[in-house]
Amino acid sequence: MNIAELRDSMSVTRDTIYLNTGWAGPSPEPVVTRIQRVLDEERSAGPASLAGLRLWKEVREQAQAAVAALLNVDAEEILLTHGTTEGVYVVLYGFPWRPGDELVTCDLEHPAIATAAAVLGERYGVSIRKLQVPPDAAEADMAELFSAAMGPQTRMVALSHVQYSCGLRLPVRSIADAAHRVGALLLIDGAQTAGQIPLDLRQLGADFYAISGQKWLLGPEGTGALFVAHALSRSLEPLLTTHSLADAWDRHVEPFVGRGYPLRRFSAASQNTALVAGFAEAVSLLLETGIEVIEARANDMADRLRSRLAAIPGCSITGPMARDVSCGLVSVAVEGWPPSKLVDELWTRWRIAARAVGYPAAVRFSVAAFNTEAEIDMTIDALRSLAGERPAVI
Repeated sequence: MNIAELRDSMSVTRDTIYLNTGWAGPSPEPVVTRIQRVLDEERSAGPASLAGLRLWKEVREQAQAAVAALLNVDAEEILLTHGTTEGVYVVLYGFPWRPGDELVTCDLEHPAIATAAAVLGERYGVSIRKLQVPPDAAEADMAELFSAAMGPQTRMVALSHVQYSCGLRLPVRSIADAAHRVGALLLIDGAQTAGQIPLDLRQLGADFYAISGQKWLLGPEGTGALFVAHALSRSLEPLLTTHSLADAWDRHVEPFVGRGYPLRRFSAASQNTALVAGFAEAVSLLLETGIEVIEARANDMADRLRSRLAAIPGCSITGPMARDVSCGLVSVAVEGWPPSKLVDELWTRWRIAARAVGYPAAVRFSVAAFNTEAEIDMTIDALRSLAGERPAVI
């Protein structure tokens, strides 16, 4: 499926300029069809019959294999989750922290990491080192900043690959090397990368990497995955279960549906077979389209949006302009307009879907490969018009 076919398979594109994939992407028709088909199969077989259990095994293995191919890792290094935040929590709350240990993060972080870091400080006496990172920082400056911040007490570095509020792309390989030099591990929140940019975790060097299914991968809500490097599969303590669960699962369930794997002990809740099937289909569909092709197209249009908005009086880009540290996320502040009011106006008058972000305060546009040049130009015209107005009520 090429990008034009991908767009045609999304009904939302017929009457909406959808620029909010960074929150949740619209699922292509093949994904929805796969979900419906598996629901029908499960309904006919019964979810907990031997046929139903075998269906779950088949779907689970398809999803693990698809994610492994997406990230260039082994399927047994993949834990299926309900989203990025769950994967982040598995790592941060499962790590054997000691009082005085240091966690390095930054001030732009999504609550998935920021909130968990605060909890670690309160509960376990972990020292949280929150670095100030300019939303338009250069790659070399970021690499130097993070390297200089790590020391003997640093046990882990936890960061988003792409910062959700401004679209800043962090130099993960450099940060991973710096962390490993001081004996620390690297956890990456990949909510804004999987499905948007190519990911090779062997090259990136991250020890843990969490992704969502519903954003740039265009899968259903309630899906995601966590990568845990082979050597670290026993380094975490399950928050809600025990190390012995995987063995118990093998004895009582897996004889019917296949063997278990070490990361199963982190699965604290059942998953919906049909939604996981949709997740697998979405990943496979984008791999077929080509992540490199997807990235190039989205970046070209994001550059178009950024450069033209920056030239409009009253508009300011609140994230990076340089291509090597940017992506499809484009955030803009319009003088006199609170972001939430601007989002409402864009939707009401032009049916443009975007979202407000708080730090830096802006409206964030998620430019995906399925968006068109015409949609980008209409969005530019809309913002040019609003920049010359003032909201009726602030």
